[in-house]
Amino acid sequence: MGTICPLPLLMSAKAMLRLEPGQILEVVGDDPAILEDMPIFCLRAGHRLVEMVEEEGVVRCWIEKVDR
Repeated sequence: MGTICPLPLLMSAKAMLRLEPGQILEVVGDDPAILEDMPIFCLRAGHRLVEMVEEEGVVRCWIEKVDR
């Protein structure tokens, strides 16, 4: 919360390094650019975007680390 892209993506990438394949990271942010940027990040990084919702200006994403 309170950061603008690309910082949420960079923080997500760093957090994904600490996860094991199959684990899920929840990302919560208030930058609407996450809605466009997070699916691209997941596609390029090889992770699975499980779900993404926006409610009252808050975006929540659940990303599964995929074994590559």
